[in-house]
Amino acid sequence: MITVIGNLKGGSGKSTIAFNLAIWLAWQECDVKLLDLDPQKTLTDLIGVRDEEGYSPVVKLLPSDMPLENLRKQKGEVIVDVGAANMVGMFAAISQAHRLLIPVVPGQADVWSTQRFLSMIGSHRHPECQAVMFLNRTDPLGGSKEAREAAEAISMLKSATALSARLSQRVWLCRTLSEGLAVFEMEPRDKASLEVLNLTQALYPMLPIKKTW
Repeated sequence: MITVIGNLKGGSGKSTIAFNLAIWLAWQECDVKLLDLDPQKTLTDLIGVRDEEGYSPVVKLLPSDMPLENLRKQKGEVIVDVGAANMVGMFAAISQAHRLLIPVVPGQADVWSTQRFLSMIGSHRHPECQAVMFLNRTDPLGGSKEAREAAEAISMLKSATALSARLSQRVWLCRTLSEGLAVFEMEPRDKASLEVLNLTQALYPMLPIKKTW
């Protein structure tokens, strides 16, 4: 399956999500690869740190200049990180994707951006591509007015499915990245880990679980 993680807005947490999902899939003994099409190359840096530290499991990075029309020839799971700074790459990746994962930061501007994004990509989506949204970087204390309103707003968008799983703005989710580790590898009992694992279950409900934390 090819999963593209994309959004028009910067700071939505695409690279963090892509990294944690890929590491989780690798722990479940899936054949998983990452493709970093974002010019900032945050995902490439994260994998570089992990490789330097010698952590297992290892996740392979596909070359960023690979022909995107060949994406569907890849076996296993491919997770693509791409943003608005590379719209050509984004459209090309979405044209090959089985799933488009859209992190939405609570706030009216981000909801408007998501609506615009879904409208822009309509003609580029592969017929099999399912668009899925979820709230990211929410208030960790919960119950914020912005989160409630954003959740209601994205649930009404007809061209994508809104998940109930969400990720909060938590310290450990950011801190673990500098170590080259997924949050559930470093702090498995932290709420950030539980939220990430909840998201993985929502995205891969049929995948046999071989590793838990």
